[in-house]
Amino acid sequence: MTRTARRVIVLGLAVAMSLSVVGAQESDQPQATFFAPLNVPLISIEVYVSDRAGRPIPGLTLEDFEIFEDGKPVSISHFYAAPGVTEPVQEEIDSGGDLVESAPAQNLYLVVYFDDINLSRGRRQSAIEHLREFLASELPPNLKVMLVRYSGHLNIEQGFTEETDEVIAALDATRGSGSLSRRIDETMLMREIQNAASMASMSGDRALETLEQSGSSTWQSIGTYVDQTVHRTRTSIENQKRLIRSLSGLSGRKAILMVSDGVEARPGESLYRAWSQAFGRVPALRIDAQRAFLQAARDDLSGEFGELARFANGHRVSFYTLSAAGTGRGRAISAETRLMDEDRLAVDQGMSEHVLMANMAGTTGGRSLVNSPALAGQLNEVSEELASYYSLAFKPQHFGDGKYHRLDVKVKKDGVRVRHRGGYLDVPLAERIVDRTMAAAVHGVADNPLGISVATAGEITARDDGTFLVPVIITVPIEQLVLIPSEEEHQGQISIHLTVRDDSGDISAPIRRDYPVAIPNASLTTALGQSAGFTLRLGVGPGRQRIAVGLRDEIAGTESITFLEIGVGDAGGVGG
Repeated sequence: MTRTARRVIVLGLAVAMSLSVVGAQESDQPQATFFAPLNVPLISIEVYVSDRAGRPIPGLTLEDFEIFEDGKPVSISHFYAAPGVTEPVQEEIDSGGDLVESAPAQNLYLVVYFDDINLSRGRRQSAIEHLREFLASELPPNLKVMLVRYSGHLNIEQGFTEETDEVIAALDATRGSGSLSRRIDETMLMREIQNAASMASMSGDRALETLEQSGSSTWQSIGTYVDQTVHRTRTSIENQKRLIRSLSGLSGRKAILMVSDGVEARPGESLYRAWSQAFGRVPALRIDAQRAFLQAARDDLSGEFGELARFANGHRVSFYTLSAAGTGRGRAISAETRLMDEDRLAVDQGMSEHVLMANMAGTTGGRSLVNSPALAGQLNEVSEELASYYSLAFKPQHFGDGKYHRLDVKVKKDGVRVRHRGGYLDVPLAERIVDRTMAAAVHGVADNPLGISVATAGEITARDDGTFLVPVIITVPIEQLVLIPSEEEHQGQISIHLTVRDDSGDISAPIRRDYPVAIPNASLTTALGQSAGFTLRLGVGPGRQRIAVGLRDEIAGTESITFLEIGVGDAGGVGG
C-alpha cells in the first residue's frame, strides 16, 4: 500500500485478471457510458510544402493555408512554422480573432522499426549502415529517436533519446539479431512447385499420377503457409497499433520509419499463380487451378492495412517506409521449365508489396523510400523534412464521433507541392486515456493531476504455468472525484485502464474495469479526507514489468496516469 496518511476505503471486489504480454481475458462486466466532457481537442496537421524540385518553401504564413474537412472549409486556430522553413514562429488565434503567443517548438519523435519477419538479413545489414550514417549526420532540433524490432513480439531495443550515439550502439548490437524471414518458406514452396513442374514434360500414367500427388500436397502446403502468414501479419498490425497508441500519448509530432522488404496484400498469391501454371494441365487438379485466384483474393489484407493507415492518422503518426522494391528479388523457378514467367512473377510480387507500403506512407503524410545505393540521399531528404514543415490545427465542430474524416490542405501559391496526412479518425474522448496509459507503459511518462497511486498489495505468488499473480491496489483521493448527490448517498463512477510492458518491450493488450463509487451522505465529510482503493490481481510473466494505470472520473471527464515498476521472479523488487 502507498505511503500516505490517508485512510484507504477499499471499494469493489478483487478482480482476477490475466494481463500478461501473451494476451488478456476481458471481463463479462457491462461497459457503461457516462458524462461526455465538452473540451474539444485540436486536430493537428503537419504539412510539407516544396517546389517542383522537392526543395522546401520557406516563409509561408497562416494566411497562405486553407484546410478542408470532408470538403468543407474550417478555420485554422493554430499555426507553427518549423525552424527549417523559417525562424521559429508559433501563432494561435484567440476567441477575439487576434494572434497570441502559444506553445514552444514541437518535439519530434522518430521510431526506427525493423520488421524482421519481412526483412532479409542482407538488406537489414544494408539498412543499418545507411541508418548509422543518417543518425551521425546533423539532425533536426528536438528530435528523439527510438529503435524497435518486431520478430513476432515487439522488442524495444532503445527507448526515445536525443543521444544518437545510444541509438547507433543499439543498432550495432542488433546486427546478429533478426528472425528467419517468411520468404524462406515461400522460396521452399516455389522450389517444390519447380521440381514438380519439371515432370510436366514427362509422359505416361505413372508420371501423371506422381504429378497429381505432388500438386495436391503442394496445394495443401500453400494453404498452410497462407494461413500462418495471415495470422502473423494480423498480429503484426495489432502490435503496430499498440505502438501507435503509445506514441499518441506523447506531445509533439510522431513518425515511424519502417524497414521491411514489403508486405503482401494477398499472401501466397504468387504461389497460387505459379501452382496454377505448373499443375493446371493435370485433369484432376483443374478445379483447384481455376479457383486459385479466388483463394488468393479471400485473404486480401489491403483493407486492413488501409485501416492501419487511418488508425495512424487518427493518432497523428506518419509512416516512412523503407522497402526493397526494385532490387530484383528472384524466384526459385527454373527458366528451363518454360511453364512460369519467373521475372514477371517477381516483378508483380515486388510491385504489389511496394505499392501497399507506399500507399500507407502516402496516406499518413510520409514517404516511401527504397533500400538501394541511393538510400543515404533519401534519408537526408527525410532529415530535412523533419525540420521543414508547417503545423496547422483547427477545432472540429464534432468530437469523439468515431468517424473517419478526410483532410485537404491547399496553399495559395502557384507551382508548389503539398503533402500531408489524408484524414483522421475522431477517437472518442473517453478512449484517449487508453493511448495515454500505453504511453506510460512504453515510454515511462505520467500525468497525475488526481494524485492516484498504484502499489503492490500483498505477496506475489508463482503459478504452475510459469507466470506470477501480482496483487495491486490503485488509490485515488475521494476529494478529487466528482460525486452526484442522491437521496441517500453521493455517487460517482470511475474507469481504470491497465497496460503492462515487460523488460523486452512487449506490450499487453489494454484492459478496462469500471467501478461505481458510493458514499453515504452521513459519511461524506469524513470520506472527503480519505482515499478510495481498488484491488486487482494481475497475471504477468517473469522479469521486469512496468504496470501503467490510467484512472478516469467518468462524471467530470478528468484523468490521471501513473505507473509502477516491479521485478517478478528472479528480478524481484518494486520501484516507482
